[in-house]
Amino acid sequence: MRFCCLLTIPFLATHVLSDAFNPDPNSFPDWGKTGKFDPETFVELKRLSTPVLSPNRTKVVYSQYQYNIKDNANGRNLRLFDIQKGFQSAIDLTDYKYKQGDSSPIWVSDDLIAFTATRGTAASNIFTISTTSLKITQVTNFTNGISGISYGKEAGRIAFISKVYKGMGLEESAKERKRIASLPSSGIVFDHQNVRFFDTWILKDRSQLFTIPVKLVNNSITTTGDPVNIVEKYEGEWGLEPSGYDFSADGKSIVFSAKIEGKNEAWSADTGIFVSPVDGSTAPTRLNSNYQGSSASPVYSNDGKSIAWLQQTSKQNVYGQNQVLIYDTSTKTQTRLVEYWDRSPNSISFSDDDSKLILTVPYEKDVALFELLISNNTLTRISQDGTTSLVSQLSNDSYLVLTNTFQYPDTLFKLSKDSNGKYESIQISFENNPVLDKLWFSPTETFWFNGALNETVQALVLYPYGFNPSRKYPVFYLIHGGPHSSWYDGWSWRWNPNIYANQGYLLVIVNFHGGDAYGQKFTDSILKNWGSYPYEDLMTGLDVLLDNAPFADKENVLGVGASYGGYMVNWMNGQTDRFKAFVNHDGIFNTVGMYYSTDIIGYMEVEFGIPWIPEDRKVYEKYSPETYANNWKTPMFVVHSGMDFRVPISEGLSTFTTLQRKGIESKFLYFPDENHWVLKPQNVLFWVSEILEWCGKYTNTTVWSLGS
Repeated sequence: MRFCCLLTIPFLATHVLSDAFNPDPNSFPDWGKTGKFDPETFVELKRLSTPVLSPNRTKVVYSQYQYNIKDNANGRNLRLFDIQKGFQSAIDLTDYKYKQGDSSPIWVSDDLIAFTATRGTAASNIFTISTTSLKITQVTNFTNGISGISYGKEAGRIAFISKVYKGMGLEESAKERKRIASLPSSGIVFDHQNVRFFDTWILKDRSQLFTIPVKLVNNSITTTGDPVNIVEKYEGEWGLEPSGYDFSADGKSIVFSAKIEGKNEAWSADTGIFVSPVDGSTAPTRLNSNYQGSSASPVYSNDGKSIAWLQQTSKQNVYGQNQVLIYDTSTKTQTRLVEYWDRSPNSISFSDDDSKLILTVPYEKDVALFELLISNNTLTRISQDGTTSLVSQLSNDSYLVLTNTFQYPDTLFKLSKDSNGKYESIQISFENNPVLDKLWFSPTETFWFNGALNETVQALVLYPYGFNPSRKYPVFYLIHGGPHSSWYDGWSWRWNPNIYANQGYLLVIVNFHGGDAYGQKFTDSILKNWGSYPYEDLMTGLDVLLDNAPFADKENVLGVGASYGGYMVNWMNGQTDRFKAFVNHDGIFNTVGMYYSTDIIGYMEVEFGIPWIPEDRKVYEKYSPETYANNWKTPMFVVHSGMDFRVPISEGLSTFTTLQRKGIESKFLYFPDENHWVLKPQNVLFWVSEILEWCGKYTNTTVWSLGS
């Protein structure tokens, strides 16, 4: 079936220089009455996650994390409020205690919520709480941890993930894990890639999808049988690890996605969409065997007649475009929607009446919600600025959504049509407002310029605390990672741009070629081409900024990047001397060495090729920062962590060795207990403090420091 594609996007930007260089004075507060957003405030903010709407659509429950610097402890509890009564009705559904974690709430009925916690058990288990009596009941008592619970009312089952060994259930696997830990030798034998992923070594156990039968009586839920491994009868290689699962409306089946295991899995992405009986009585049936490529986000329609998912068409390029597929469960046929759209959604769900698909889509500086009307293949953007995800539909013309921006972390909004048919957002949760409302958060401004390939490129700008357009400010040029991940107007718990703007820096981000928010051609343009178009965009964007922003100090420009951004910092050190200093977090130094040691060699083959093939080797060497290390002269601060398997520690050490051997001023910060990110709060504070100290030194800027 072939559709035409009609697109309605009321928030398109114009590709011209904007007022980013001539900001409205009314955008700035009375600085004497406005505080700075500092790292200590940052790590102590509340973090809302996994909000879920009640079946009667009146209440929302969510999990909330908070860290306390004084006690160096954190906790997570459940919060609840009535949408109709407003946020003043919000309560702690479970007590907030440090070192206690209540998470993943789901509604069993309008008065009963299930969640996962340890609460004195040997591992994570299922508990329930009544929203009226607040009585907490333990439902399961497994010694093997579980996660990702989902309730199927018609199925009379709860689905969950648990890591088990081949042929073993939960309890047997817990005993086997304990037995292995007690062996006199710690040696592990591998017979195929991958041997590790992100920050974890891949052992013999695998995450499997289970369902357990339950009974709901008098607002109390109990198990009525043993958990069943839904994928146990799978006929392919053992180890299929499901994710993204959904019960059918009639409760007879469950759909899930899972990466196909095998000898080629490390360099060939193939994710199956499977349907299985909820009791695991027969082997799962694959629905997308006509594709070899990554797939995700499978979901049943509310009437059970359709399944939708996102499908890539290349078994190698994991950053290929996600196609929107819909599957008719009766005719067993597939239809691809919006076939000619060049954007790549990252999640999908059905509207209540099944007439629309709701997509979240990276779109320029935002991650936006789109309605896709299935009958005529038309798209309409319904969310505005920021990074938005769907929580649930509230009515025919309203949604409950989760949105964050550079100015605030995840916050609940009601997205509703006004009298003119336009969607408007109304904030309905205010967990962090008492803190945030007193501090400076720069508005997100943008400008566009002609970059590589004579194509328009977007840049984002944040203004420093105390901004006065008659003064000049050092430029904090923040370079995104990926490289196929654009930098969205969204909150980050790692690299938070407003932290640095509040220290007196003019913060600038260029969404260079390769990002995922400007069309698939834009994304693919840098394959086997890492050092060209992104570098050209970054240099051109910097020129445009310095030529047009009189308050930008061209003599004080810092280059700061992580992951691919760290690669680009190394690359720029070999190409230009226009930066005062660099910060390189987890960056690549030698592309050939990266191929042989990373956990994602398939990714490297798409980006560069295979290094022992002569033509590909030329690409590796052409775009390896190591090739141009002789040109390095700019001071650099290097950060790397011992548990980083994405960009292994050897890359950071090689960078630092080069700097030291060449006599270039440099420092190396090592975290033995962090991965590709810095996550532990005290490490975050130390990390930011060291970065600011380095940047302040080279720009003569007074900055926050740990313990000051």
